[in-house]
Amino acid sequence: MTAIILAGGKSRRMGFNKAFLPYDKKTFIEHQIARLKTIFDEIIISANDADIYSHLNLPVVSDIMPDKGPLGGICAGLIRASSHHAFVVACDMPFVYENVILHLKEQIDDYDVVVPQTSRGLEPLHAFYSRNCIQPIRRCLDEGKLRIIDFFAEVKVRIVHEQELKGLGGTTPSLTNLNTPEEYQKYFLHNNIGLKKTKNRFP
Repeated sequence: MTAIILAGGKSRRMGFNKAFLPYDKKTFIEHQIARLKTIFDEIIISANDADIYSHLNLPVVSDIMPDKGPLGGICAGLIRASSHHAFVVACDMPFVYENVILHLKEQIDDYDVVVPQTSRGLEPLHAFYSRNCIQPIRRCLDEGKLRIIDFFAEVKVRIVHEQELKGLGGTTPSLTNLNTPEEYQKYFLHNNIGLKKTKNRFP
């Protein structure tokens, strides 16, 4: 099966490419790749600036329709994926846990989307999608409907509720995304993960 890392965002709120934010001697995307390799045979990076990811030695696919946000990145990744289903994760979610992903994978059956739901709502940037989603996604892109969930009504969706994920250990970190410098600092300082308040804020 395939994993797709969405790394095409403009990171406006962070002010720096979130894929390359550091923690524990690696970047976010390097941590993701290391963990995803234990599960997936193929890993694709969805981004429009392939050169800056060349050192990772992974295929990079660009959007088929530019400036369409994460939905465009998901579509491009699914088109390139060699498997029928693919796991999609945003590059600002560096703490992916294998057991959470495997639990979602076990729910696929004949569903086109398997997506977790927490108190924040659906988490479509940490979910499985099938190639059956490609055409519905393209229709949404053509119509300017850019929310990821806009095409869900056209496919078979399995929502994995937070209660189902309890007991897996790491559920909360796995679904954590960091969008601003303040969130980045606060999370790492709170969890004592090697960052000092005045140093290493950005590479």
